[in-house]
Amino acid sequence: MLNTLFRPRSIAVMGASNNTFSIGNRVVKNLLAHEFKGRIYPINLKEPEILGLRAYPSILDVPEPVDIGMIAVKSTLVPQMVEDCGKKGVKFVIIHTAGFREMGGEGAKLEDQLLENAKKYGVRVYGPNCQGIMNSDPEVSVYANFTFTPMRPGRASILAQSGGVAELLNLNLRKMGSGFRMYASQGNASDVSTNELLDFMGNDPETRTIIMHIESMKDTPEFIECCRRIGRDKALLAIRTGRTTAAAKAVSSHTGSMMQEDSLTDTIFEHAGVMRFDTTEEMISAAYAFASQPVPAGPNVAIVANAGGPGIMAIDECVGNGLKLAKLSEETKARLRAGLIPEAYVENPIDVAATARAEHFALTLSCLEDDPGVDSILITMVTPPFVDCEAVGRAIAETAAKLTKPLVCVVMTNENWASTVETIKGAGIPVFDFPEAGSRVVAAMARYAEIRKHLAEQPAGAPGNKAKAQKILAGAPGEFISQTAAFDVLSGYEIPVARTVKLSGERLPRGLKYPVVLKVDSEAVVHKSDVGGVALNLARPAALKKVHAEMAAHFPGADFVVQEQCAQGTEIIVGLKREPGVGAVIMFGMGGIHVEAMKDVSFRMAPLSQEGAARMIRGIRSLPLLQGFRGIPPADIAAIQRLLISVSQMAVDLPEIVEMDLNPVIVYPEGQGLKVVDVRIRKQQQAQQIQAQSV
Repeated sequence: MLNTLFRPRSIAVMGASNNTFSIGNRVVKNLLAHEFKGRIYPINLKEPEILGLRAYPSILDVPEPVDIGMIAVKSTLVPQMVEDCGKKGVKFVIIHTAGFREMGGEGAKLEDQLLENAKKYGVRVYGPNCQGIMNSDPEVSVYANFTFTPMRPGRASILAQSGGVAELLNLNLRKMGSGFRMYASQGNASDVSTNELLDFMGNDPETRTIIMHIESMKDTPEFIECCRRIGRDKALLAIRTGRTTAAAKAVSSHTGSMMQEDSLTDTIFEHAGVMRFDTTEEMISAAYAFASQPVPAGPNVAIVANAGGPGIMAIDECVGNGLKLAKLSEETKARLRAGLIPEAYVENPIDVAATARAEHFALTLSCLEDDPGVDSILITMVTPPFVDCEAVGRAIAETAAKLTKPLVCVVMTNENWASTVETIKGAGIPVFDFPEAGSRVVAAMARYAEIRKHLAEQPAGAPGNKAKAQKILAGAPGEFISQTAAFDVLSGYEIPVARTVKLSGERLPRGLKYPVVLKVDSEAVVHKSDVGGVALNLARPAALKKVHAEMAAHFPGADFVVQEQCAQGTEIIVGLKREPGVGAVIMFGMGGIHVEAMKDVSFRMAPLSQEGAARMIRGIRSLPLLQGFRGIPPADIAAIQRLLISVSQMAVDLPEIVEMDLNPVIVYPEGQGLKVVDVRIRKQQQAQQIQAQSV
C-alpha cells in the first residue's frame, strides 16, 4: 500500500544542504514553500541548521519516527543510507541520486546492494534516479521532489518514468490554468513499480484522469489488468515515445515482420483501454478537459459560434477526428429561432452572430443541454468590442454549472479580454486558443466514451478440438509443423481449409480432383511463391509429376503437398504471434504476395470480443475492397469475423503456438464463406514449454 508514500507524516532529507545549487537544498525548499503538513528533518553531517530547520548528523539521531527518507547523496553512499533508514524503521526511501542500473556495470551492482539492504528491513524503494512524488491534497501538500514548477491542485494525476516528461506535463497543465492531484516520477522503478503507482492513483476518488509516460513495462499482463479496471471510471492517457524493441527480433513469419513495423505498445494500450497520443500537447489538452468535464454519451457534437469561419474550421477538425455533427431537434431549432436575433443560423453549427449577447449564449447552451441528440458542446467565439464580453463569459460560466454534457470553449482574443477567459476557466470549462485544438479535445472525450464500451465487451468463444490440436502439436518434430498437420489443427477449430494431402515419393495420391496446386513444405521456406515453391493450375497427373520432379531437384530433402485449386476471391492474411511477457497478438490485413508491400494490417490482443474482431476488420485502409468496389461484390465479412474469433480461441487454448500465418485466405462474396489455402505454424520447443509452465 502506497498511502504512506503519498501521505507521509514526516520526511527526513539525507543530503540536505544550505548550498542553493544542490538537490538536497531544493527538496527542503519545496517542502517548506508548499507548507508540507508533516515534520521535516534535514540530515547533514556538518551543518547544525538547514534553511532554518534543525539538522541531524544521521537519520538515526532523529528523535521521532520517520515515514520517508529522501536520499540525495553520492551513489556509493546510498546503500549505507538505505541501511540506516531500515534501522530507523523508515517505510519508504525516495532515491534522487543517479548512477545505478541505468549506467550498467558498477551502477547495477550498487542498485542490487541498496535493494538488498532495503529488503532486509522491509523498506520500500522509490527510484533510484528519480524526481520523486507530490500530492496536492491540501491536507498533505507534500512536494517531495526537486523540480521547480509550483504545485497547483487539480484532478489529473501524472505518472511518468522520465522526470523531464513529468515536469513537462505539470508545467503545461499549469499554463492552461489547471493543475494535478498526484505526481509520480519513479526513474528506475527498481522496487515500487509503475503498476503499483497506477493502481494507487486509480483508487484515489479525487483523481479523474491519469496521464502517463511509460518507457518500459515489467509486468505487462498486470498493467493491462490494472488499466482495464481503472479505465471503466477514469480516462487513461499516454504519450507515444517510440517503437517497441520487438522490431529488432528475428522473425519467421509475415505476422512477425508486420509487428516490426507497428508498435506493440499500440496493441497493448488498445487492449488495456489506454488512449495514446502522438504529442504531449494533445495529451495535456485532453487531460485538462477530462479533469473537469463529464464524459459524453456519444460522438454527436453541437458547435456554437459567433463567427462563421472558425465554426467551419471546427467542423473540419471534428469530422476528421471521428465526431458527428449532432442533428438538432425541431423543438431545439424552434426555441433558438424564438430567442436569438433574426440573423442567427439555427442549424448545426449554430451561428449566434457576432452581436450575440449574454442571454443568447445562455439560451443556446440550455437548448443543447435539453436536446437528446447532442452529446457534447463546442463553443468557438471571438470577443467583439461592441459586445459586453464580460457578461457573455459570466453567462457561459453560470449556465455551464447546470450542464450534464461536456462543454469545451475556444476563445480567440487578446489580453484586453483576459478576464473574460479567466471567468470561463474559473467555472472549470477548458479554454483553448484554436478551433482545431478544442475540436481534437472533444474528439478525445468521445473516443474515451467508446473505450469504456469496449472494456465492457466479453471475450467471444469458438468451437475447437483442443485435445486433438495439442496432440498434433506435441507429436510434430521440430519447430515448425507440416502443412497437413497444420491444416488438421485448423480443421479441429472448424476453420474452412483447402483440401490438402501430402505427396509421398513419386506416387500420386488417389482421388485428386484436378486442377491442383503443388507446394513445397519446408520450415526453411517462408515465401513459397518468391522462390518457385508453388505451382498453380496443374490440370493433369502428368503435369503434376513433371513439376514435382523439378521442385524436388530445386528443394532437395523437402516435403511437398498437393492441394485443391480454389476459386479466385479476395486474399487476406490472419496471423498470431505470442509476444514474451505480453501475450498473444492477432493480426488481420490484406493478404497474398502483397502483404508486406502494402503493410495494411491491424492488431489486437487475444482474446477478441465479437465487436473487437469487427473493429479489426474496419481498421484497415483497404476496407473498401472488402465492402465492394468497382464491380467487385462485397466479400463475406461475417466469415472473416468468425475466422478471427476462431484464431483468438486457438491463441487462448494453445499456448504452444508461438507464431501462425494463414496467408492467403481466400474470401468469397457475401454469404459464400472463405478458405485458408496456406498455413504456417511455429511451436515452442519442449524445453521452452516446460520452463514457461514452471514460471
